[in-house]
Amino acid sequence: MAGAGDRSRKGDIALAPPTVKSPETVPAVEDRTYLAFMVSALVIAVGLGFAFAIVIPLAAVDTIPGASRVPWLTQAHGWAQLQGWAGLFVAGMGIRIIPRFAGRRPIGRSITLPLVTALAGSVIIRSVVQPWARGSWGDEVLVAAGAMGGLGMLGVAAVLAVTLARTRRRGNPWELFAWEGTAWWAVWAIFTAVAPIRAADNFGLTPGVLDDAMTWMVLLGAVGNFVWGVQSRSVPVFFGRKPPKARVIIAPLVLYNSGIVLVMLSLAEWSPATSARLEGAGLALAGLASLVLAPLCGSIWGQAHRLRPRARSASRFVIAGNIAGMTGGVLLLVAGIHTFAEGSIVSFHLRDAARHAFGVGLVTMLILGMAQLIAPVFAMSRAEDRGPSLPERLPFWLLIGAVVLRVGAGIVRETSDMDLLHHTIALAGTMAWLALLLFAIAVAQAIRREPQMKALLAG
Repeated sequence: MAGAGDRSRKGDIALAPPTVKSPETVPAVEDRTYLAFMVSALVIAVGLGFAFAIVIPLAAVDTIPGASRVPWLTQAHGWAQLQGWAGLFVAGMGIRIIPRFAGRRPIGRSITLPLVTALAGSVIIRSVVQPWARGSWGDEVLVAAGAMGGLGMLGVAAVLAVTLARTRRRGNPWELFAWEGTAWWAVWAIFTAVAPIRAADNFGLTPGVLDDAMTWMVLLGAVGNFVWGVQSRSVPVFFGRKPPKARVIIAPLVLYNSGIVLVMLSLAEWSPATSARLEGAGLALAGLASLVLAPLCGSIWGQAHRLRPRARSASRFVIAGNIAGMTGGVLLLVAGIHTFAEGSIVSFHLRDAARHAFGVGLVTMLILGMAQLIAPVFAMSRAEDRGPSLPERLPFWLLIGAVVLRVGAGIVRETSDMDLLHHTIALAGTMAWLALLLFAIAVAQAIRREPQMKALLAG
């Protein structure tokens, strides 16, 4: 009788043991470059993105020095979070799991390491230089960083597009989301290169309208599509449901991405009222679609009884993240309708609350939860009999507190005392920063224990 190695198909990814001798089989142990993306994302999140979330509100009310640089710090914070934290993490996990979903070989280090270097290097340079640079040298450095980041994003889009074009399993919902997300990565690359050029003519600040539209495009498009897509492939199974069919997904998918397209179209040379109405309609459509996608692709209730007992605690991140995503959807829907009706940019407080409901709630919650559920580095932890320790439980509750405080602060921004409001925002930032620090420590410990896991598997 032929052995397992003889029956393996071209492109299969075998988990060792058993040892598979077929030259057409790619051992999963070779696919480790996602760790470079994960570690880079965590370093930027803890060292820059979430640290800025503490510094900016305190500087804004003169609790600490730096009030004059708050606008520049704010843009640096946004890009550290979007490109450095969410973007790097999504790129790393996407480059790892999309080939698996598609039945293709893993992407080699000769491709992935230059990509992570370009993406991480670009955002570190921008986040460090933009808040403090003055004059032409700062503009030139930021333009170079934008070009570097744009090339990295184009590389990610190209790798994913080639992989998706060669997929062996057509018509799955995750594939539709992945194509949309890949397209937005290509668009993001162009705008990343253009934004610093525009900033050079505006005292080093990307024009507010452009920066706002880019934020929604990245948060909902380049990042959000992959969040929904990966969830649709695995989360329903965790909770004992069948994954949604493509015909069920297509309407909210089109609605969601059409909304993002309208937001970007609002940047064209329209009258102010037309631009505002385009953006408002886009935000409303994306918000409405999010209300459908969260329970359809993910889960907002129930028990993940298909998971090992040790892994079930991580499923709480999934439920909480999707509830936060629905909250952001409601806020976007209301803000978008108000903007469309007024024909001017209004409801800044609701936009701010929605942005953080998606960013800190949906995206960050899902990153922490799904990483613990599917990343190989956590395989040892998922197999253990013991329950999660206190340091392992704390990130969830810290993020819950951060989301509630930060989204709530956005909602009441227009009616609150400014000192109290900004100190509340700083507290939310501190809680999120601590959550990410504890998660980074957990990742470091998991990496350290990985040789032990391999030894146990080999035995």
